[in-house]
Amino acid sequence: MTTKDYRTKGSLRIFFSYFKPHLRLFLLDMLCALLVAAIDLAFPLVSRQALYTWLPDRAYRVFFLAMGVVVAAYVLRSVLNYVICYWGHTFGIRRDLFTHMQDLGFDFYDRNRTGQLMSRLTSDLFDLTELAHHGPEDTVTSCITIVGALVVMFTIQWRLALVVAVLIPIFALVVTTQRKRMAAVSKEVKQKVGHINTEIESSLSGIRTAKAFA
Repeated sequence: MTTKDYRTKGSLRIFFSYFKPHLRLFLLDMLCALLVAAIDLAFPLVSRQALYTWLPDRAYRVFFLAMGVVVAAYVLRSVLNYVICYWGHTFGIRRDLFTHMQDLGFDFYDRNRTGQLMSRLTSDLFDLTELAHHGPEDTVTSCITIVGALVVMFTIQWRLALVVAVLIPIFALVVTTQRKRMAAVSKEVKQKVGHINTEIESSLSGIRTAKAFA
């Protein structure tokens, strides 16, 4: 990403462009998220089958075999979570933004304090990279979990599943409303953190003068 790209392209276009160099890793990350969601959905089904069928029928061999498969599935789930949590943080946003800031003129630094810029490069970009990494996988995992759980519930007790399905749009509306409020509060907090970093930067960089007058 060059300085010209930052000046000519939109924010979303710049954001999504970082997925292209890591497309294979992104697809691997999404595959791991799908498998994790599938394992989480399968566990209640296996547990129900074990409690209502295998144990009452004294099918212990099938029961212990299924429990062995469950243990292996959760070991696999741990490996998948390792891939998701560790290997997914490879976006080069902070590197490109730092390179972009090195290309800016002196007038830019005359208008912006060092503490504000440090806040953008650290705490703000941390949230952005977390969104780039966990946003797609969390969305896919949540959707699969909700849809899969509803399907299972409809096969067991459709009346209860219908009640839950009716409540989901209400929860979605509440979450959307709260998200807008939280976004405004989060922006305000980031601005305050930037001001705090600016004051700290000014105090520490001029510590000799401050101690002389103190």
